[in-house]
Amino acid sequence: MATKLLLVPGTLCDERLWLPMLQTAAGQQLQQNFQLQHANIWQAQNRALMLESIHQAEAEHLVGFSLGGYLLLLFLLSQPGSVAATKQIKSLVLIATSAGALTAEEQKIRQQTLSWLQHHQYQGMSQKRLSEFVHASKLNDPAVTDLMLKMDRELGHPVLLNQLAQTSERPSLLDQLYQIQCPVLIIGAADDQKVPLAALEQMAKRLPDARLVVLPDCGHMLPLEQPEQLALLLSSFYQQCGIVV
Repeated sequence: MATKLLLVPGTLCDERLWLPMLQTAAGQQLQQNFQLQHANIWQAQNRALMLESIHQAEAEHLVGFSLGGYLLLLFLLSQPGSVAATKQIKSLVLIATSAGALTAEEQKIRQQTLSWLQHHQYQGMSQKRLSEFVHASKLNDPAVTDLMLKMDRELGHPVLLNQLAQTSERPSLLDQLYQIQCPVLIIGAADDQKVPLAALEQMAKRLPDARLVVLPDCGHMLPLEQPEQLALLLSSFYQQCGIVV
């Protein structure tokens, strides 16, 4: 039976987030080495069901982007006897993810956004908002922005409102990271306006077996902005861990 690798997307993203990466040569090799699965958190009505979609996959190798990465950490650390539970996981990849709690300013913005969404219809991402997620050099690249805006438009108001409401109460997991004993690859972007380098470094320091890679000239939407580089990093990581030859 093929080894399972679970991909977990972020807010207002679905399995299409990973398509550009999987279409690269290194991405196609990943598909030959693993049985890929997707955690459909965009369909889950609450956080418990988001975590259940991870649990049901029964995957040994986990990859999460942004919110998806935080949910993977929460899943691992909230299991009964979590130290034993994490031993069943052979590897973990966290992309543009923070294990920390929301700051006071982030909480304020989150509550303002939720209040607005409860009384107005979400009309999609503005150009200004897009520039907060994507590096300036990629803003006019349709290979990046078209797919991002399509997911944003098609998932839309109900998914955004639900995901923000269900993940606003976000405890810091930093002090529990020592329990995760498997190899961990943390991938971040130097120009990420959502997850600063300091947040990545905090995780790397607290995880027993972690390596941190920071990509230059890239924003938060790393899987879309740097799909080839991401696929190569994953392939190299799995080879270094002795997971694939």
